[in-house]
Amino acid sequence: MITPNEKRKLDLSKQETIDLAQRDLRCPNCHFLVSKVYGDVRGHMEFKCPKCKDIYVINFNYFRTRSRSFLVTLIRVIG
Repeated sequence: MITPNEKRKLDLSKQETIDLAQRDLRCPNCHFLVSKVYGDVRGHMEFKCPKCKDIYVINFNYFRTRSRSFLVTLIRVIG
C-alpha cells in the first residue's frame, strides 16, 4: 500500500516531467522497448530485456543527443 507521503512524491515526480523530452530505451539486440527515460536522467543503468533475456549496462551520458537513435552501442554484461 502506498503511504500518503509516497503518493505525494509520486505526484510531484510526475509533475516535474511535464516539460521533459522522453526517449525510448530499446534492447540493442532485438529492439524491444525496455523502458522510457526522460532527458534529465543521468548515470548508469543495468537492464535485462524481457524478450531476449540479454543483460546490458548503459551510461546515459553517452546517449544525450536526441537526433541519434538511443540504441547505439551499449555495453553487454557477460553473466
